[in-house]
Amino acid sequence: MSAGAAPCWLTCTVHLDPAEGAYAGVPAWNGRGGWLVHAASVFAAHYPTVRRAGDELSLHRFLAVCQVMSAPGVAEPTTGRGARLSVATIAVRAGVSTTVVERSRRYLAVLGLGTEVLRGRHKSFDERIQAWLVGDTSRGWTSVWALHPRRRRPGDPPVDNPTQVRGMIQRTGGPPTGNSFKASTSPRSVVSSGATTPAGPADGAPRRAPTRKVARMGPTGPGEAGLGLSKALRAHRECPGWVRRYSPHAYAAALTRWAEAGWTARDVLQHLDDLTGQGLVIYDQPRNPVKYLLALLSRADLNERPTVMRDAHAAYEAAQAAHRAAAVPAHLAAAAQARQAGRAALDGEGHQQVRQALAQRAATGAIRRAAGNRAEAGATAALIARARRPR
Repeated sequence: MSAGAAPCWLTCTVHLDPAEGAYAGVPAWNGRGGWLVHAASVFAAHYPTVRRAGDELSLHRFLAVCQVMSAPGVAEPTTGRGARLSVATIAVRAGVSTTVVERSRRYLAVLGLGTEVLRGRHKSFDERIQAWLVGDTSRGWTSVWALHPRRRRPGDPPVDNPTQVRGMIQRTGGPPTGNSFKASTSPRSVVSSGATTPAGPADGAPRRAPTRKVARMGPTGPGEAGLGLSKALRAHRECPGWVRRYSPHAYAAALTRWAEAGWTARDVLQHLDDLTGQGLVIYDQPRNPVKYLLALLSRADLNERPTVMRDAHAAYEAAQAAHRAAAVPAHLAAAAQARQAGRAALDGEGHQQVRQALAQRAATGAIRRAAGNRAEAGATAALIARARRPR
């Protein structure tokens, strides 16, 4: 170390770099300001559809966390990658709680605005020793994020970038304060609506092209069996939330084959549980729940219901219980008959002879005890008289 240079424990930092190829397939941003504008617009447009009960988050706090994670010196200015800050550090710099930071990062992943390329974890013993040698006393590695724009997904509504939000987010100062960010909606005349249908009457305005809807089967159509299965599935208490996003009619045609094969809502849910037990991760927010459910059901044999063994065992147990219940009256009748026979036997000739013998034996014993007592009393009186006789 040259003279005048600071020691390593004051200047060195220890980081855990992502594995080679961790950024493969992960897009990059075109700049911090544009990404912040895009993040605010995507959050305002898609948050109502991905929001979960008990996991609410305001646009103001979400943008505060985004400002800190994308700040210069945290993320790479050209790609948006390598953003590594602990939850506690982000919370202090953004002026929010750690719960808000964790919630914001979850929404970054759900909305497609960020990818966690390296998940944080605790350091091993050897890693802690090596870090301690250079003055790093932390106990874990922070997560590494790549911030990027959301990829276009089927069914995404047009995203509007309000001028008010764009102007405020492009400021390079600290996190926003007060009520700066409000999800303002632009007039309908400004929002891009895609393709339009040909104009109608001369005095009418052009109308938006009809959106593609899932074909529905009426209750009397060929999907009646599938409609019944879909209704039972959505009404089941263990039905996943993403299945309930669509109406039963949307699943009617898709579940017709399974319903005709005898599948029930319990079979579908048991199949999903079996897939989870095999290590398959089932997403909470699939893009198309109908196609996703069909993809999961395609892993099962249509002719083998997952609950057939359980139903057979339940039927066997029910039959055994019914057999035991039917045999109860016969057992009770036999027990009552045995009790009556025992009571009748108490008054029989044998029991009477035994009772007479016992009574005679007791009387004979009493006579013998009385005679013994008289003899003992006489002997005692003789001894007393002899003692009193003068000599």
